[in-house]
Amino acid sequence: MNDNNLNKNKVERNLSKEDLERLEILQKSEEVKGEQLFINYDSEVVIENEAEKLLGQKIDDPVQKFQLYYHGLTKLLKDNLPKGKEFEDVRRIVYDEKNVLINRGAKKDEKGIRGSDGRMAYTEDLEEAIKIVAEWTSRKGTPAELFMSFWDKNEELGYGHQD
Repeated sequence: MNDNNLNKNKVERNLSKEDLERLEILQKSEEVKGEQLFINYDSEVVIENEAEKLLGQKIDDPVQKFQLYYHGLTKLLKDNLPKGKEFEDVRRIVYDEKNVLINRGAKKDEKGIRGSDGRMAYTEDLEEAIKIVAEWTSRKGTPAELFMSFWDKNEELGYGHQD
């Protein structure tokens, strides 16, 4: 290729200082390709591939979560807790304690905001809550017994309780 062809492909630009800084940041981003350098306990420099670390992790299945939350936990509670306006407080108290469990201790603040969504709970937490409700329904327990089952599990895990 001759020098004339090389010059045709080059475009001259008048870049500001800010443009040059942004371009430098973008160029640096090309240097990192999923590998991190770190120093281990033996003071050795180690290169670790971030993508390989992700391969061994359990990935949640959104469809499974949907099924567990709506067709499992929510349905069991709706079918077995007392219905009607007069029992609204009973259901709310049980739901609040259940939500502390499936949200790993997240409680509502003074504005009623939990800051965590039970529909996105960890699969194993949803399964644990379903197990508690299933055992309660098989014993034909009272709402107070279900509340205490959630309360006991939250105590065991150190989550505390909804105020």
